[in-house]
Amino acid sequence: MIKAERQQSIKGLVDERGSVSVREIASELGVSEMTVRRDLEEMSGAGELVRVHGGARSMAGRRPSMLRREYSHAEKRSRNVAEKRAAAERAVALIEADTTVFLGAGTTVEQMVPLLPACHLRIVTNSLAIFNLLEARPNLELCLIGGTYRPRTAAFVGPLAEDAIAKLGLDIAFIGANGIAAGEVSTSNAEEGRFQELAFDKADARYLVTDASKLGRRDFYTFYHLIKLDGLVCDPGIAPEARARVEEYCEVIV
Repeated sequence: MIKAERQQSIKGLVDERGSVSVREIASELGVSEMTVRRDLEEMSGAGELVRVHGGARSMAGRRPSMLRREYSHAEKRSRNVAEKRAAAERAVALIEADTTVFLGAGTTVEQMVPLLPACHLRIVTNSLAIFNLLEARPNLELCLIGGTYRPRTAAFVGPLAEDAIAKLGLDIAFIGANGIAAGEVSTSNAEEGRFQELAFDKADARYLVTDASKLGRRDFYTFYHLIKLDGLVCDPGIAPEARARVEEYCEVIV
């Protein structure tokens, strides 16, 4: 049984029974308990079920889980690196020459930096980390949005940043998120979320760039809705059920 079929069978068992143990799943599908545990962890991250001690339970009737803390920029850089790069590769393919591109603060969008084309671009960002990576590129016209600096995410936010972005025109915006659930896009900090909302609203084309682990999760501050986006750019590891839920609101690009 291939992985996709196995996970579909697992979801069927969980949804049918409400909850099921690792041992029961392994016995019914004829696979090892270690394989089942790996599948449950992946499916939990994709928001397909709730991982509990010894097994899993259905998402039916349950709100998506809240993130417990805000990881630092340094911590996020080392998480899901391959998946973030895969999403970044797909996002960069959407960029055309001689356009004004907004790159939001975040380690998934940051993965786009070394992949940017060699053509002329105007890059707007509130991320000090992204600015530092790009400042030596001769083909780029860089605009760093200033304001109140948040070391936690290496980003400038607050009234000064909001005033600046409100005066700009953007062809396309790429922004990340901490959580995506029930069509809502969320982050840990209200000021950062407010700035990201304004940046999306100023762009002609709007893309959320994320790895599949953010799906089915929610964070403190909701700053946008999937229905207002041109697309969600994700890594190929997105589960079919999670993809179908997102496609109720916008295109999924993998």
